[in-house]
Parts: sequence; C-alpha cells; structure tokens
Amino acid sequence: MNSDDYIIMLKTAMFPFFRNRRKSHRFQQDNASIHKSTQTLAWFSQEKIEDMEWPACSPDLNPIENLCGILVRRVYRHGKQYGNAQELKNAISDAWDSITPAETKSLSDSMPNRLVEVFAKQGGVTSY
Repeated sequence: MNSDDYIIMLKTAMFPFFRNRRKSHRFQQDNASIHKSTQTLAWFSQEKIEDMEWPACSPDLNPIENLCGILVRRVYRHGKQYGNAQELKNAISDAWDSITPAETKSLSDSMPNRLVEVFAKQGGVTSY
C-alpha cells in the first residue's frame, strides 16, 4: 500500500464514518510512512481531521495491535495455509466476524492497566 492507496481507503472507509458524526475529528494512527507522508497529512488537513500525535514504536498503548494478533492467530490456527487470495480473504472475514464484544471490551478495558505499566517501566517494554 502506498499513500495514494491509503488515502483512497480513508476516503471510502473512514471518511464516511466521520462525516456522519462530530464536527471535529481526531484520528489515531501509528507512524508508518504512508500515515505520515506529506500527501496523507495534507489530505487530513484538507478534510479538517486532526491527526493525533503518537510516539513511534508504541504498540503497548494501542489495543488494535492485540486485536490484529487475535485475528492472525485465528486465520493461521494450526498452521493453516491458503491456496489463493480469496480463501485468505474469506478466512480473515470469518475471523473478524468471530471477534466478540467481550473481546473488544476487554482490550478497551485494559487501557488503564497499560498506562500504569508504561509509566512503571518508564516507557520500556510492557507485557502488552
């Protein structure tokens, strides 16, 4: 994916979601090059969507990293391999559909503990 692809994804998936809600927006993303490219940041500015400052290499504070890990483990359970892209897409979709509200709540509820551990380890590696 490059900046052009990322902006298209934002326009089709994220932008409609935001437009139907609050008037001001704050978007969290990591520091991947396509997220911080001049082109992407210009698009955020043009659309008046604030890009939240986020420290580099900080998945300890980002529960989506854990959610992605859950998905990967489900998709590739027991060393599963896929014969083509459509099979993989179907497996990802099935894994996504299997995520329960309790799992996402648990990840969200872990935020206070994540923060305490990050402070205790002075920004070092945590158990998350």
